[in-house]
Amino acid sequence: MNSERGQSTSEQTMNHDLLLGLPEIDSEHRALFAQLDRLIGKPQSHSVAEPFSEILSQLGRQIDAHFVSEESLLKACDMPPEELAEHMSAHEEILEQYTRLNLDLMAGKAIGQQSILKMVRGWIVDHVHQYDSRIRQYVSLSEEQ
Repeated sequence: MNSERGQSTSEQTMNHDLLLGLPEIDSEHRALFAQLDRLIGKPQSHSVAEPFSEILSQLGRQIDAHFVSEESLLKACDMPPEELAEHMSAHEEILEQYTRLNLDLMAGKAIGQQSILKMVRGWIVDHVHQYDSRIRQYVSLSEEQ
């Protein structure tokens, strides 16, 4: 998956445009993108192959910890209540999807690695683009006040 378009490395997916200027959150985002890259780099064709499942497990813990710190920031930066609720709801949905995925894998359901990677990309790349990129404007506003 390392074609000219859709490069899979962190340098390609975690570009400068995605930085929020918040060192802790930016560092957590980089770590999440790095874990995604590690998943992409595992050539096993079976989704429960040991290294793949270990990385997926680590990723789940990282996502959960990241959401805790991010939500703390969101509450402190004067994000409008409806947008805060939408953002937190997106976090809940990701965690529910992660839990369902793990339950399915534990039950022996065959889920292709590409399907899992698509899901994880949504949790990380799409979420940062769609939701986290908006944080920048509220942090700037609260710093000005």
